[in-house]
Amino acid sequence: MTEPLRMDELVDRLLLIETLNSTLIHFILSSQVEGSVDPDRVDSLTQGLLRARKWMEDTMSMEGIPKSTADMMGLIAKRLAQLESLLPKLSEKAKAAEAGRHPTQEILSFLDETTVRQQAMPTNPQAAIPLVETQPTLPLYETAVAKAKEVYKRVDIEDDQWGLVSQAQQIIDQYSKRCHVLLPVFWLEANRELHRYRSDSPLMEEAIKLPAEYMVKIIKTLLTEAPGARLLQDLYSKRAHETTLEASETERLERAVAKYFSGLDELLRGQMPNVEDKISEAQTAFDGFGWGGPELEKRLIKRINQRCEEALQEATHATEPARQVIYAEITKLLSKLHHAILAEPRLREVLSQMKL
Repeated sequence: MTEPLRMDELVDRLLLIETLNSTLIHFILSSQVEGSVDPDRVDSLTQGLLRARKWMEDTMSMEGIPKSTADMMGLIAKRLAQLESLLPKLSEKAKAAEAGRHPTQEILSFLDETTVRQQAMPTNPQAAIPLVETQPTLPLYETAVAKAKEVYKRVDIEDDQWGLVSQAQQIIDQYSKRCHVLLPVFWLEANRELHRYRSDSPLMEEAIKLPAEYMVKIIKTLLTEAPGARLLQDLYSKRAHETTLEASETERLERAVAKYFSGLDELLRGQMPNVEDKISEAQTAFDGFGWGGPELEKRLIKRINQRCEEALQEATHATEPARQVIYAEITKLLSKLHHAILAEPRLREVLSQMKL
């Protein structure tokens, strides 16, 4: 027999559902304005929807719920289930779009395929000769595109120029014997990924160092400050020790960092993007910051939110336009990495277990 549900608890649950609904509306509108969809944000919303629906279905079966209320909640749960079935398809499309080729490469590929088709259709061998003669001009354009894209590149080994990777690693090593460190390790690996990028731009040092400093702060906050230190200590005795990321978790942080440098592409080329547009994008990312479902430990999430807010404030008030752009992209990066955490079941489960 299930326990009766108190009216104040029912109100709290319905308010949380309304919060989720508002988050979905903001996601749809901001995606429409930006003209793109963040797949990690889609996946984190999917996780939240799944748990919110289960939460509502459990509520409907409790004692003391009026039939009219239960019927209305049933309709909401049905709609959430419909959204759950649609969001994964949107996520796959968004991931495919992020992995899409450069438009010029698409055109060259199309031209190349067209030429091949024309050569494969010949009824008159003489007619094919001009096509063969003009073919060598295509690689010249491909080479130019490749050179234009080399404003930055990713390598396999990180360059810990300021010791920010080793500093973060030392903090984790120091606390790993009494704290569960999977969440800090996620931020460590994101920090390490930042240091795998190279560029000849004089702004590259700040483009790596500034976000890396935020990630070190986040790791320190999780392991040394309340409530994270206590929560991760408690979790250490409840959950198996996990010190490495799974492939999907690594893929998400790699895509987030790649997106960050893509946002800095214009700046690293020596061109100044529209600063107001960059700050507006950062504000949109901050406004869409994900808090997850009702089962997650919100106090730790609030700490990440505070780091995002700090970066946004720097973007707004920095005196140098280049720094404003970098801080705006840092705001987006931290938010995207947080959504990556919410999108991954294992990382999300850690946040859930800490609330128990």
